[in-house]
Amino acid sequence: MAEKADDGAPKLSVIFEDSWRCQQQLQDSENPTNSKTYQDALNECINKLETATLMVSQLSLFSSNEDLDEIPTTDIRYLLLPALLGSLSLQLVEEDRLAVVERGKTYYKDFLGRCRQYGVTQEEVPDDTEPGVQQPSRGPPDLRAMQANREDKIRRYKQSKETEEKLKALGAWSEIRQRPEDVQREYYILCLKKWVNTAMEELAGIQQEIQILQHMASMKARQKEGASAEPEPPRGKPKQPMKPFILTRDAIQAQVFGAGYPSVPTMTLEEFYQKEIAEGKILPNSMNPTPVSEREEAERKEQEKEEAIDNDDPEALTKAREWDDWKDTHKRGCGNRENRS
Repeated sequence: MAEKADDGAPKLSVIFEDSWRCQQQLQDSENPTNSKTYQDALNECINKLETATLMVSQLSLFSSNEDLDEIPTTDIRYLLLPALLGSLSLQLVEEDRLAVVERGKTYYKDFLGRCRQYGVTQEEVPDDTEPGVQQPSRGPPDLRAMQANREDKIRRYKQSKETEEKLKALGAWSEIRQRPEDVQREYYILCLKKWVNTAMEELAGIQQEIQILQHMASMKARQKEGASAEPEPPRGKPKQPMKPFILTRDAIQAQVFGAGYPSVPTMTLEEFYQKEIAEGKILPNSMNPTPVSEREEAERKEQEKEEAIDNDDPEALTKAREWDDWKDTHKRGCGNRENRS
């Protein structure tokens, strides 16, 4: 049965330990973070952490006038509350992503501020204008700042690995309450240092995401304003589809594709025919098509001729044999002289 306070409500220690176990289960969960099961458990864990934070404030456990040595060992773990809330808040799937990351940023900065106040870390709480989280400048990059930022990341990475090894050597979180007080104190302080490194890394990524989200929001706003300023097309009149066009004047495109796209027609056959007549390359009547009636009559006579031959008509057979004999003694085209000698 859960521990109860004097008024019957669960104690702060019980709520915090439940929240810690819930956070660990979410961390080890194989469910997708955007699944309903994961999000429900996530919201439940966040609610518990928020309740614990409210209780810490009501009990006034921490003061800006005290040092870390003055804080009871069992209360040091409660300094982790804003870090846990920052980490879990960033996993929420909500429509307003910008509000989500801003919330996580607030939690992390509050956590770093408290840890610096109590001497857990000497890390400066990053501002939005510091190297690594600032917006890209239009001038040349600050190579010294970039190098310093890189060195800080390497240093924090090494510290994080050393801290994790020390935590493993001291034991698991569930077992630490049975250890001597000095071991418990060391363990909780190491947890704070571990989350300091996590918060510093997360804040850099958060600020970059905020810049992207703000840029996307401004683009959507401009597009909306532009769309509202444009006159609406007349209704009832279908919009003409855009005709395909090709630009080949670009030098790079010409090198890749040649002078253009020969397979794409640029004019109709009628336009080409009129162009050739205008340039004097062909006569106006040289490409007149045979009238439909004459063509059909010629096809009909040819069909009747073939049917007569198939039916062994004597006259048709005689004409066919004479035509074959004439072709044997005359070269093709010799009779088509057009009255020329």
